[in-house]
Amino acid sequence: MAIDGISSNSEVLSQYQTNSSASETKDNELGRDAFLELMVAQLNNQNPLEPTDNQAFVAQLAQFSTVEGIGQLNTTAETMSSNFTSTSALQASSLVGQSVIVEGNDTGLLLNGGIVSGFADIPDSTSNMMLTIEDENGQLLEQFSLGTRSEGPMSVRWDGQNLMIDGEIQDIDLDSLNRQEFYTDDEGEVVLDDYGEPIRVPYPAGEYVFKLSGNVAGQSEDFGMQMSSRVDSVTMSAGGSVTLNLAGGQSASMDQIKQILDE
Repeated sequence: MAIDGISSNSEVLSQYQTNSSASETKDNELGRDAFLELMVAQLNNQNPLEPTDNQAFVAQLAQFSTVEGIGQLNTTAETMSSNFTSTSALQASSLVGQSVIVEGNDTGLLLNGGIVSGFADIPDSTSNMMLTIEDENGQLLEQFSLGTRSEGPMSVRWDGQNLMIDGEIQDIDLDSLNRQEFYTDDEGEVVLDDYGEPIRVPYPAGEYVFKLSGNVAGQSEDFGMQMSSRVDSVTMSAGGSVTLNLAGGQSASMDQIKQILDE
């Protein structure tokens, strides 16, 4: 018995896809409603003597569900990525004006009235440790004896005169410093503090280098010290990566920061 007027599934699909292509303008995407309409059209136009296998419909439903789930997952991932980029930008912008210790930076910038800092990770117990301060040209300015230090992180802060190690101000004989310059008034007289002592002029603003050395198991060793720099601005690339623009023309990524300093 022949069935007239009944199109095959492939013919129905072809006709529907043509109409759908004419009405859809966005990359020929097949939405949820269009998919369901297509399935109903298949059911209405199937050959009663050779109905479409139920497993085929189940497979189509499963396939559509999978594709739709992937689409939703992509949308969620894009949202998370956007939120992460916004959070990174916000964190980076909060660093503008702050001083940071950056990996690989061995020169620190001392500003007028500011502090230059250094950070080192001492690998082993060290005796006779010495801290040397040099200018950007490598000229020796000052040298301080720090005695014995145990292994672990070590921070140094210097304002051009006073020295702080791991948060503790060091008792320094100021008369032993190489820099012996004092403030004077308009008449050339030395300015005295409330205790009648002459007020010393610290080292000027500029770039400085801290160097550490000491004895480990009887052997003299040098320890690398990473220096601080001020964050002047933040740049975001088209891809969402964040770059910190540091004073002195240097730049660094967020993952290069070792410490954020509280000035």
